[in-house]
Amino acid sequence: MIQGSCQCGKIVYQVEAIPEHTYNCHCSACRKAHGATFATQLFAKGETLTFLQGEDLLSEYVGEVGIRTFCSNCGTRLMNYAADKSHYLSVALASVEGDHGIVPVAHCNVESKALWHEPSEDIPLFQGFPDGI
Repeated sequence: MIQGSCQCGKIVYQVEAIPEHTYNCHCSACRKAHGATFATQLFAKGETLTFLQGEDLLSEYVGEVGIRTFCSNCGTRLMNYAADKSHYLSVALASVEGDHGIVPVAHCNVESKALWHEPSEDIPLFQGFPDGI
């Protein structure tokens, strides 16, 4: 299990991570939601998600492909999921606490990357998502 939190520390969660499914997502939705060139997302087992504190501060934005959550106090982006969290759950790797040693295994959705950014080629690049996730 890993533990994560928002910037103000009012929301704390834990979840069982799937480290081999950690991606730098370059889609325009992730870029806009995070205000960054890409978002590093760690897939996790949705049925293991537990909020240790602050679940009442979690706000949701329902988008085209899922639900994005953030802290209503500090605005930290925390996770994405389908309506059925056991189908799909990813957490923003930046919200995970401690020296977890988890690193991205690939870049995905590079077909919609920022025009001014070239992802490093030290990990694989995928036009969409890799098969099997």
